Amino acid sequence: MAYIRKRLGKWQCVIRIKGKPTTTKTFLIKKDAKLWGKKTELHFFREDNDIQKCHYPLFKECLERYRDEVVIRKRSKVMETKLISYLLKESFVNYKLNFVDSRVVALYRDRALKTLKSSSVRRRLAIISHMYTIAKKEWGYKIENPVLNIRKPKSPEPRNRRFTNHELNKLIKGNRASPKLRTIIQIALETAMRQGEILRVKPEHINGSTLFIPVAKTKPRTIPLTLKAVSLLNNAELPFNITGNALSKQFKKLCDHYGIEDAHFHDLRRQSLTNFMLERNLSVAETMMIAGHSDPRMLLRTYNNLKVEDVAKKLI
Repeated sequence: MAYIRKRLGKWQCVIRIKGKPTTTKTFLIKKDAKLWGKKTELHFFREDNDIQKCHYPLFKECLERYRDEVVIRKRSKVMETKLISYLLKESFVNYKLNFVDSRVVALYRDRALKTLKSSSVRRRLAIISHMYTIAKKEWGYKIENPVLNIRKPKSPEPRNRRFTNHELNKLIKGNRASPKLRTIIQIALETAMRQGEILRVKPEHINGSTLFIPVAKTKPRTIPLTLKAVSLLNNAELPFNITGNALSKQFKKLCDHYGIEDAHFHDLRRQSLTNFMLERNLSVAETMMIAGHSDPRMLLRTYNNLKVEDVAKKLI
């Protein structure tokens, strides 16, 4: 379990135990290294005896159980399952659940930040955190959540991309987009619906000047429609026979063709909500009803990049 090695003129004690992180400590005197090794081994032995009744599984076993029992019921199951597959490639998943402490998770965070964006690391940490919550509350393990005791990567600034009129004209009036893609873009601008909501619209959801959205990110809702939105929906072949992934790729390809940089399909929703408030003069409450937001702060994040000329027009 413990062995002593000489390194750089000092004595290093290394303790390796299956299911636990490797523990090391360096000393000037070999005798001190041996003494520490014996004490640490004894500590681990007593600790194992104390938790034998609980018998903690490996971290990866819990993560796989979390994937199969919890994630499978989530709307975000595809994305989270993919993230879990990445986590399962990490070496620490072979530790027992109770030995993946805040130090281990912090080391993973720092290592992941070297190759991933902060938002990606935060999503992975959120999965680990929720797994520990479930393990404690529902699976009966007496364990603390290590993610709660570490610093989280800073959240990125919310996107504030707004299309110029010139860019919108290219997307809508240009001859590059297919009729279906052009219609979907226009519906997004006229309704502020999310991509997934647009792709699930069926003829029976339309009732005159209103549209019922049965499957939304938050909860089902009914939204009012502009005259143009009514016309677009009534003349479209619903539901749209295209996946969200394919639509995103087509939209990116279209933007690349016209040299429109840093544009995502979801930016059309932000554009639409901005127009509802600034050009159609809807109140925050009215715009929240259309957006499906329950918290006005979520909506107001859209306007963290208000243009001076937009405000000036309202003062004239």
